[in-house]
Amino acid sequence: MPVDYIKIDKSRFNDAVKAYFLWKELNALIKNSHNRGINFPETISETLLCYALGFELNRGSGGDARNPQTGEIVESKASSNWDRDTSSFSPNEFFNRLYFVRLNQRDDEVFFYDLGLNSQELRDIPVSRTQTLGDQQDQGRRPRFSIISTIIEREGLNPVAMIDLRGKKVRLLDK
Repeated sequence: MPVDYIKIDKSRFNDAVKAYFLWKELNALIKNSHNRGINFPETISETLLCYALGFELNRGSGGDARNPQTGEIVESKASSNWDRDTSSFSPNEFFNRLYFVRLNQRDDEVFFYDLGLNSQELRDIPVSRTQTLGDQQDQGRRPRFSIISTIIEREGLNPVAMIDLRGKKVRLLDK
């Protein structure tokens, strides 16, 4: 499937916020009787990222979004758990810029981090004591690691933007 970029307008943003609150309610119901909830849907997290930062959402293949000002291909990973995550990357992933979407469910706020990495630089990230992400990708595996502990906390990164989902307000933040 080829790329299919769309602009996230106010209507699509409002739909994503509505979907977030429906997901949150369903997730809470499921967690009442099961150990695990439902993953934060990428259709919500990617839409919110694109709206907050002015990216175009890719409904096709080859990256999650595009920055229309630079032409950069954007990849996004997300977590609905504020304290920890496990992100995975396919063996042949390509992108110019990696972003992380971090949800604070208690306050219904979502934070966006520019990790400052492209797909080649990401290959150097250690995912075990003996292997990097690139080593595992070269073996045809989908390496998994925590972006929060391995990149955000270790590098002391701050979010570049946030959305108050209750108020539907976007704030750009100082780096």
